[in-house]
Amino acid sequence: MTIFFATKVRGFFKHLFSNKKINASFTYSTNQVYETGSNVSKLLAKMIRFSICDFLGIIQVVTKKNETCDLYGSYNRFLNTDKSYFIYVENPTALFHYSINRSKTLLGKRKVSKCINDVNLKALVFMSKACANTFESVCHSIPSNIEKRIIYPYVPSNSQISVEDIKLKSQTPQLKLLYIAQGMRFTSKGGLEVIDAFVKLYSLGYTDISLTMITSIDEIDQQLKDRINRIEGIKLYDFKFDYQQMERMYAESHILLQPTSEDSFGLTILEAMKAGLPVLATKLYSIPELIVHGKNGFLTEPHYWFFDQNNIPNPTVWNSRKETIYSEKISDSIVSFLCNSIINLNNDRSLLEKMSLSSYRIAHSFPFDEESIVDQWNSLIEKITKISD
Repeated sequence: MTIFFATKVRGFFKHLFSNKKINASFTYSTNQVYETGSNVSKLLAKMIRFSICDFLGIIQVVTKKNETCDLYGSYNRFLNTDKSYFIYVENPTALFHYSINRSKTLLGKRKVSKCINDVNLKALVFMSKACANTFESVCHSIPSNIEKRIIYPYVPSNSQISVEDIKLKSQTPQLKLLYIAQGMRFTSKGGLEVIDAFVKLYSLGYTDISLTMITSIDEIDQQLKDRINRIEGIKLYDFKFDYQQMERMYAESHILLQPTSEDSFGLTILEAMKAGLPVLATKLYSIPELIVHGKNGFLTEPHYWFFDQNNIPNPTVWNSRKETIYSEKISDSIVSFLCNSIINLNNDRSLLEKMSLSSYRIAHSFPFDEESIVDQWNSLIEKITKISD
């Protein structure tokens, strides 16, 4: 069985593609793998979200034919193919360029209906329960002949950490905090609140705490960069580490901070859990599927509900991003949440160890462990093969 991925894919797919236990070989174009979008792609993404595109029902359909393969795969795009295919869906709006109105206009409805009823579309694979449970409300009803599965991203075990390492690390005097935000999402993922919380902790005498921030530095305002670089205890790095270097960053840290207002799946959270990090995050979309409040981290309400509490896109935020998630308005409640949670874990190292081990064990258990995800992909491939015959 050979599966050709016809679309661009994020970097985490490479772990799946290279796994020898999956009963298929994956082929794809290496220049189609990305972590952050180019400036051109960002401009096109803005243009295709214009309201006129909603009215016209413009939805990109990727045409791919005559490839030497048995099955096509897609990430967040409908295909026009000569063989069976499946789509791996991040959230329903990703299928029509993250526009919440595209599937509601007359022409948009027609286009989505035509695409989802394509005889070659055999399966929808959802990245989270939140995605699966809201697909029909946000996108379109799913034909009964289409296979539906929830398979979380394949994230391998962190090779640079062990249970014993976690226990020892939990007792080290210095507490190391980690914050990661790719692309332009430094603000929408709570970066400003993280900085303010850290400064407040230092002012309270917690000078044995350090903070590592990894982001796309070119996307940050120079004035903000200068401010960060002046703060003692913070290290700011560009998002250019390879996977092994990132594993080391996770392994050396104690707590991941992710007080986001804009996430449909916290891949960074799952990677941190593989290294046994408790996570301080928000209750947004799929995050509560990963973090159990009080067990492997603490959760709070986001500053802005990008998705509402029913996991439906929230138009008051979605269509006003500059005034909400991309603004520089700081949530005092999130700053307090971060400070109180960090102080709690810093002062109670037995709790830190307990939460760290819980995070590690959850990440290495169903449905997030490698074996379970491989089994689910093999089951899906077998099912698609049967229904395609």
